[in-house]
Amino acid sequence: MGEGGTPCKDSEKIGQILGLKNLSFKNETQNPYTNSFKDRVGALLISHARSWDYKKVVCASNGNQGASIAAYASLEGLKCVNIIPKEIDIGKRAQIITYNSELIIKGETVDDTLKYSLDPQYNLYYQSTPEYNPLTIEAQKTISFEIYQQKGVPDWVIVPMGSGELLVSIWKGFSELKEANIINKFPKLIGVQSQASAPIVDNFYEKSQNKKGNKEKINSLALGVLVRDPIFKNLALKYIKKSKGTAIAIPENLILSSIDELIRNEGILAEPASALTLSAVYTLERQGIFNNDDKIICLITGSGLKAPYVLEAISSRTKTAGTGKILSTKLKILSQISLSKNNGIDGTKIREIIGSIKRAAVYQHLKELEAKNLIFRKKEGKIVLYFITNNGRKVLDALDILITLL
Repeated sequence: MGEGGTPCKDSEKIGQILGLKNLSFKNETQNPYTNSFKDRVGALLISHARSWDYKKVVCASNGNQGASIAAYASLEGLKCVNIIPKEIDIGKRAQIITYNSELIIKGETVDDTLKYSLDPQYNLYYQSTPEYNPLTIEAQKTISFEIYQQKGVPDWVIVPMGSGELLVSIWKGFSELKEANIINKFPKLIGVQSQASAPIVDNFYEKSQNKKGNKEKINSLALGVLVRDPIFKNLALKYIKKSKGTAIAIPENLILSSIDELIRNEGILAEPASALTLSAVYTLERQGIFNNDDKIICLITGSGLKAPYVLEAISSRTKTAGTGKILSTKLKILSQISLSKNNGIDGTKIREIIGSIKRAAVYQHLKELEAKNLIFRKKEGKIVLYFITNNGRKVLDALDILITLL
């Protein structure tokens, strides 16, 4: 279907702003079928299943892989079972549904779905992440081959990490180029996670893990890399260190601003997990990690059309720009309240996460959302907490599916 061959786009503006002469974005949103790097995986795994005469496949994932497997299975006439956690970007869920996959929701994160998919009842071809099907690594390593073809050997490659398998794939690709005497050095690998859940980064800096916290719900915008216990953690750490790279955890409040930066300055609509790589560039540049002439590649793994925050891009192009901005802000606020689930969230925290908005404006938006029965409030002591209503969830679901189908 034309997978791969995605552009490695030179930065139009951000590199100039930061004084980085060779900043580029490997834009995997340009994969033609489901707009993520997982189309490489879907093409290979479904071809392999087909060659073994399987009629049905099972996939446990937190979104992109499930969407791609569903699409390619539909193309080849195979039945597909997709097992997903409760929290995934709704646009990815819409893609899975669109391609007629059977959908089963199990657990809070992808860790839970992986365990459930091993049930003997699913005696099917296993399409999930490389924990159980190593062909995923073989498909994803081709990104390294293309980076070399397009830019030579970069000094740095910045990779979003969930289970760590994508970083391992990138290392494997460059390792094979080295073994074939095509290149004589490795790029330094930078693994990026959200501070909301950063088990690999914590281990890199030898921070102790809060076992109690691992049982609690994690609220994060970067659902595509939300993994509690990464199976590829040790390998990812090994290759980060072997490449003389580093790891970094990004505050949640930087994710939305990085999405906006990519849209306005580079014309790239990135999902929250992908925007982590740009946040890493800004943070590490301030720390003096990069030289001005360093060749830096940011992996943009999936499209922002799969997440509600891309409404910022749509609203900025509308003729009624003021109305679009207001709508976008309301959507961000509603999304944040939705992420809080039964815990609720106070107005101050919402303002901290969204940023660049006055306190009075936040509470005006909250008042208007409450008047429309999209949220409700509860007072706990001196703190007022906001919760999403069923109507509010329906609005988010409808907007996400609409955006996905655009």
